[in-house]
Amino acid sequence: MTEVDELVRGTLRRHAEEAPDGARLLAAVHERSRRLGRRRRLAVAAVVAALVVSGGAAFAAVAPTGGPRPAPPAGVASATASAPAPTTSPTPGRAPSSPAALRFGSPGYALPTFPFRPVVTPVGGLADPVVTLAAGELTAFYAARDGERGADVTIRVGPRTPSFDAGPAHETRQQVRGKAATLRTVVVAPANRLSLYWLERPGQWVRVDTDDTLTDAELVRLADALAPAAVPVLMPFRFDVVPAGADLDTSTRSVVAFRPSGVTCALRGPQPLTGATVPVGRYRGTVRHTGTGATVTVALDDVPATLVVQVPARYPVSDADLVRFAAGIQLTADAEPGS
Repeated sequence: MTEVDELVRGTLRRHAEEAPDGARLLAAVHERSRRLGRRRRLAVAAVVAALVVSGGAAFAAVAPTGGPRPAPPAGVASATASAPAPTTSPTPGRAPSSPAALRFGSPGYALPTFPFRPVVTPVGGLADPVVTLAAGELTAFYAARDGERGADVTIRVGPRTPSFDAGPAHETRQQVRGKAATLRTVVVAPANRLSLYWLERPGQWVRVDTDDTLTDAELVRLADALAPAAVPVLMPFRFDVVPAGADLDTSTRSVVAFRPSGVTCALRGPQPLTGATVPVGRYRGTVRHTGTGATVTVALDDVPATLVVQVPARYPVSDADLVRFAAGIQLTADAEPGS
């Protein structure tokens, strides 16, 4: 028995112990039925009395057989509407409403691009950036060309105020690109961490991270001199099809995630497949459905690596569509297995 099975079994047992016994439950149902019956009779009596007082005797006339029934006075509808509505059950044969099934189509999204490049650099310069996307935030990592005197620089651009790990830090106010900025210093071995961040424009925060190889003034000068750019985010996979209407939410060397569906594709180290396998393109894989969603695991024996595709449970999806989606994923030169 799996951990999920045990959790479900324990939940059902707990609710069964808390439920009332059958006799008390049946008596409560009968008593509620008698109360609702009395309410309906009282409501009908009130309507009839109102009609008699207002001269509604004509309404009691019976229409000729086969002819249309006379329309009730306007007051009848509002009076009967105040009576308790009977409880109704779903129409037999009609399925309850559920989320729309996940559909796949040709990729239609544009690859995000990183909007800046440093002009002023540490000693020795910086290598070409590696641009990734994580939860909507773009990150460009620039490695130092001079490993002794230079410094790595990481620049982040995203829609949210930068957040940091808890712990002591010294902050000072700065001016960057004509905007108020904060310089944050964390004392740590072997080199202090420096972070400079500011709101470039509404909805766009910029953060520059490096170490104390740069002075505070040098870091501010680097940030001040950032120039416009359009550096594309790396993509570890090429897709034949993607979730319909999808946009990229995350793209690193080992993971791609789409929004709003939450579908993720991850490249991991080689793992043995367990259970019955199915063909997935030229590879073999497994398809599993659990309470959290559907998972396709594909053994890429010639890499070697494992491709894992996950679809959240809120999106119904067939095994055939899952396999078609996974079979249409190819690795690029940027792909590296993650943990």
